[in-house]
Amino acid sequence: MESTPSAEERLSALELRVAELEDAATRSSGAMASALPGDNLPGDKETFWALHGLVDYLGDGVTYAGYTTPPGADGPVAWQMGLDSAGLNDIDFAEAAGPLAALGHPVRLQLLQAIYEGTSTVAELGRDKRFGTSGQIYHHVHALAGAGWLENARRGHWRVPASRIVPLLTLVLIGTH
Repeated sequence: MESTPSAEERLSALELRVAELEDAATRSSGAMASALPGDNLPGDKETFWALHGLVDYLGDGVTYAGYTTPPGADGPVAWQMGLDSAGLNDIDFAEAAGPLAALGHPVRLQLLQAIYEGTSTVAELGRDKRFGTSGQIYHHVHALAGAGWLENARRGHWRVPASRIVPLLTLVLIGTH
């Protein structure tokens, strides 16, 4: 059985963490105004390799990228999207409402996961009682397809479009971590 750390041990660990955070804040506070943007990044290039790569390539901006082989797929899917700050400032956040709203239901996310993992027809999905009746499944599938999260690969067979796999997994990662 593990012993519970003493108050002194917990306090010592907290003091160490606060010192690390203060050090990181000092390093990234922009104390050297003439420095290159990458010089003020938190952490080292090995730990924050994606962040350092973003700054090296875009400068000030946001990006997401992925390379993964979905279950049952013939090969990997690769995708990236990035915008510099000027591009980000041009975005109307309300444009994201439709695609994000389509994901805002637990059953829809479970359906997407099942389809991503290889279940492709409403009949197959209907065998899982979490998804409700075939009418409810069709309702959710059509909402997801209308928002671009699903496509009809061939008559009655649904799949997550290759161009949406990494964005979907990115959103799931954001929501779970």
